[in-house]
Amino acid sequence: MPGTIWSFSQARRLGPGPETTLVQGPGVSWIHPDGVGVQIDTITPEIRALYNVLAKVKRERDEYKRRWEEEYTVRVQLQDRVTELQEEAQEAEACQEELAMKVEQLKAELVVFKGLMSNNITELDTKIQEKAMKVDMDICRRIDITAKLCDVAQQRNCEDMIKMFQVPASMGRKRERKQVSDEDTSLSESDASRKPDEEEEDETTAMSINEEMQRMLNQLREYDFEDDCDSLTWEETEETLLLWEDFSGYAIAAAEVQGEQQDDSLEKVIKDTESLFKSREKEYQETIDQIEVQGGGRLELATAKNDMNRHLHEYMEMCSMKRGLDVQMETCRRLITQSGDRKSPAFTPASTSESAPNEESEESDRDPPSDASIR
Repeated sequence: MPGTIWSFSQARRLGPGPETTLVQGPGVSWIHPDGVGVQIDTITPEIRALYNVLAKVKRERDEYKRRWEEEYTVRVQLQDRVTELQEEAQEAEACQEELAMKVEQLKAELVVFKGLMSNNITELDTKIQEKAMKVDMDICRRIDITAKLCDVAQQRNCEDMIKMFQVPASMGRKRERKQVSDEDTSLSESDASRKPDEEEEDETTAMSINEEMQRMLNQLREYDFEDDCDSLTWEETEETLLLWEDFSGYAIAAAEVQGEQQDDSLEKVIKDTESLFKSREKEYQETIDQIEVQGGGRLELATAKNDMNRHLHEYMEMCSMKRGLDVQMETCRRLITQSGDRKSPAFTPASTSESAPNEESEESDRDPPSDASIR
């Protein structure tokens, strides 16, 4: 064994006798069968080298074993991971198939929804066009009515002015002939007889004008206006019938105080009309927003927007025409007011001016309101 002291014993013959004497040497003695002694210490380094090689091989075996165990563990883990990934892949395929089915279902629903939305957009477009047509018809109808009112007012104004100037002239000539034939009649009696005639003539003229205006108003009321249209239908309110009320109050006594009231009423009518236009514009904008919220094709939405913009353009042009007609109405009213103010001195003939100082004082009292109304 390694580490054992090897020794050998050598038998030596000492002397001439046949007996041998063993001489013990260091180490273990090994006696060859032939009696030859061999020294064992010569193989010790070789055995040590073999043991070293065996130890190195054992260490390498342990290292390989450890590596093999590690690689085996990693391989088992990878196999488990592959199994999990395969299961997840199968689940993903099932989810993909389910999502594909949902996508097909949603596509079918989208087609149906687009069809419904296209129908709704078509209905809304039709309603918008109908409303726009009603608005255009109402604006044109009101413009025509306003123009007719202005024409009638101007015509009646001219006719009434001619009648009013003709009647005082004829009355003045009759009074002159009567004064020539009746020079002895007192001036007080002539004045007392002339004033009731003038008042009666004024009342007759005012009543005829009122009857004519009322007749035309009844004719206008017989026209068929659509009540369901909320745009600009001519309704019989205080603002819309203000012009007729002015003509019905065409008496001389009311002509002096109606200037400011007419201005205020006309301004109120204009403000109400502008507020009505703003409300209509707001309704149009709400309709556009409703179309945008409901969605649909972009082409249909762009077409609807273009139609709405065109209708709004036309609507604003009608508003400008309306304002111009309002200015014409105001001009006609001022002409009527001025003509009513001029009638007061026209009823007094020039022939009686010298003999009636009290009438001149009355004319001087009537002139300032007329000047104020002209201003």
